[in-house]
Amino acid sequence: MNNYMNYDWYRANQSMNNLFNPKDGFEKGNMFENLFSQYKNYQEEKLKPITEQEKELYELSAISFAAHDLNLYLDTHPDDKSMFMLFKDYTNKLNSLVEEYERKYGPLNINSKEMNTSFTWESDKWPWEGRNV
Repeated sequence: MNNYMNYDWYRANQSMNNLFNPKDGFEKGNMFENLFSQYKNYQEEKLKPITEQEKELYELSAISFAAHDLNLYLDTHPDDKSMFMLFKDYTNKLNSLVEEYERKYGPLNINSKEMNTSFTWESDKWPWEGRNV
């Protein structure tokens, strides 16, 4: 995984001191430390990707979650320039991660550019046919 999952450069800006990093926000379901409220004694499950594909999908999912959560924040705080810059940064990173992932492993969704060239599910084994999930 690259440094995007653990970087803390955004903490240098005072208005962003209450943010989790993308990995922690993804696992907790909230990017904002001051809005996170643990349910009773529930402990979130620490996800442990094993294969390189799982690691890339995990990073992509965490950055996607961070971008979407900041997008929701910006709906109610449209003048927060520092959060908008962070949102743009996450969005750009997400786009490059999706492009890289799809180039290696095939399309992630119906809008993918890879849908025009690749229909791997026609030739791949299904999980019940012996493919590991």
